[in-house]
Amino acid sequence: MTSPRFNPNLLKVPIYIAGKSVEEVQEEMGLSEVIKLASNESPVGASPQAIRAAQKMLEKAHRYPGVIDRELRCKVAARLDPDLAQHNIVLGNGGTDALRMITQAFVFDGGNTIMSRATFPMYHILTTTFGGTARFVDMRHDYRHDLDATVDLIDDDTRIVFLCTPNNPTGYIITRAEADAFMAQVPAHVIVVFDESYYDYVTDLEYADSMAYIKEGCNVLSVRSFSKTAGLANMRVGYLVGPAELADYVCHTRLPFHIGDIALASASASLDDEAYRTHHLKMMLEGRAFLESVLLEMKLNCLSSQANFVTFFDPPLEPNALVDGLLRRGIIVRGMAPFGMPNAVRVSVGSPDDNQKFIEALQQVLDSSRTEAVT
Repeated sequence: MTSPRFNPNLLKVPIYIAGKSVEEVQEEMGLSEVIKLASNESPVGASPQAIRAAQKMLEKAHRYPGVIDRELRCKVAARLDPDLAQHNIVLGNGGTDALRMITQAFVFDGGNTIMSRATFPMYHILTTTFGGTARFVDMRHDYRHDLDATVDLIDDDTRIVFLCTPNNPTGYIITRAEADAFMAQVPAHVIVVFDESYYDYVTDLEYADSMAYIKEGCNVLSVRSFSKTAGLANMRVGYLVGPAELADYVCHTRLPFHIGDIALASASASLDDEAYRTHHLKMMLEGRAFLESVLLEMKLNCLSSQANFVTFFDPPLEPNALVDGLLRRGIIVRGMAPFGMPNAVRVSVGSPDDNQKFIEALQQVLDSSRTEAVT
């Protein structure tokens, strides 16, 4: 029997490791109460209107998806900008699937992509999957994107530049002035992807909204998601926005029936749930301010986030040990080594009660480490 041929590109692909689940930690640690603040999920559950829509659509679970895809694209376009239409939107099985479609569409016969060294690891993973070469740009000393260095790395074989804003894991944005200066230097053959999965949490008025570039017909694609402010992470609905020509081309990578109507109906209904959205955002912004304030009071190096998480770096205890100490106390957070920041820890904004319990557990871990150091 001959051996099967393995894809050499696939063998190079690092496997994405998700944050631990509550059930996993309960089983491993023998804990009854576990708080998950590791995956930037909604602490107030899903949109009630989305839940009702999904329950109603379950009655049609025996049918293949129908017209809701088109209806949702129309609805999303209308919410984003009156100058956009359904042809500017491509839905994905989560934002990651939208990134997959973009990478598959433009990374072929080699080619390279450019990204920050500290950012969402799926850009690197997807580039490698499709046979491309990932090029990394170190952050500036202030933990922001170095867009000048990014321009310097672009060559004739660069296919995509990935820009996560707000960036995961720093929470920092790209400003309008920074984006304008960058876009003016990007060659016409390069696709610029603005991953704006956390844009709903931005309060900085200088934030660069990619829609302006898309309406100008630039080679720009924006990726957004229903996982955060709609509370639909488990439903897996995301989308990309771009000029109609680019969106139509990327559609060639879309799998048939790649999103079920149950998920699509819930996403559509969530857009009408203003009460949920207002409640969610209020809790997130207040929780973010609370965490940043207390972490700074604890003399930790806390980055000022524009997302639904807060990251602190160079803690007095080695990050993996700190994460493990919190885990043993029933608090799940994430070390940021897989995101290019081995010196950092990221905590998702939770409910007020969850945030307070995290702070108390963090103080216990730090106090315990100081005691051990003395003895």
